Amino acid sequence: MSSNPASSCANVHKDFHGALSYGLDFIEKSYGFDGLCSFLSVMAPAVYQPLIEDLRVRGLVALAEHWQKVFALEAGDYELQADEDVLTLTVRRCPAIDHMQEHGYAIAEHFCEHTRVVNEAVCRAAGYRAEVVYDQAAGSCVQRFWKDAS
Repeated sequence: MSSNPASSCANVHKDFHGALSYGLDFIEKSYGFDGLCSFLSVMAPAVYQPLIEDLRVRGLVALAEHWQKVFALEAGDYELQADEDVLTLTVRRCPAIDHMQEHGYAIAEHFCEHTRVVNEAVCRAAGYRAEVVYDQAAGSCVQRFWKDAS
């Protein structure tokens, strides 16, 4: 499965990414990096409860469908690869980073950490694991998801 940024959705307010960046920066400056990670770890299971439940019930296909919807709305350049045990999301051009750069938003120093922390919290709550390897400057990352065997 793959997609490219050719389509656009008028109902998506990409300026949200800029607001999120400023918010993450504020939290980190006020409470430190550990405080930022703690906040995101607590917030994620509440915000993503429907996704967590869907992941528990349907497995990685639920997460694949989630990412397909997100990147279709955001017109992101990505590739999604699924095998029996691992779902891999390769983001060639992050729509959030791209939008913030294009519109002159300040990008929080650890903006992409929110993806790692949120993914880990969502997956942990559903009995899965996640890892994110990112290059914030390039606006790209590889995210992997798998069932927790422990």
